[in-house]
Amino acid sequence: MAKKNLKFFVSLITVICFACYSCILPGIALADGPPEKIATLKKNERAPFAGTLFSTTAAAKLLIDLEYNEETCLLEKQRELSLLRAELQLKLDLKTAEFDSLKLRHSEILVIKNDQLKFLQDQIKPSAWYESGEFWFVVGVVGGIALTMGAGYALGQIDN
Repeated sequence: MAKKNLKFFVSLITVICFACYSCILPGIALADGPPEKIATLKKNERAPFAGTLFSTTAAAKLLIDLEYNEETCLLEKQRELSLLRAELQLKLDLKTAEFDSLKLRHSEILVIKNDQLKFLQDQIKPSAWYESGEFWFVVGVVGGIALTMGAGYALGQIDN
């Protein structure tokens, strides 16, 4: 029974020590340095001029904040400018593609219409008399008759 009481007592002290350690030490470990002070002076006080007095840490923090804010502003401006440039380039590319497709469509429609007009003009024009099929048929028949007559005349002259 004594061992159980001893173990319980040691456990209790360990828990209390850990609880105190976790409550007290983090406050000490995370404590800040001296507080930053900004004091305003009036004329005829210890400083020979009217103005605001900064401690060294406050002045350094103010200087770092100013530089950081300037860099942050420049980076944000460059990011926004890049986003706008990319957005406008996308719009320009889309409009260029749209223009190119419309130009191609227009030229193809124009070619089709010109071909159709040429076809219709060829259909409406009468063909020349010597280009018709009937003319060549008649020429063939007349030529055949003339050739037959010429051959008959030649044969008749041979008999005489």
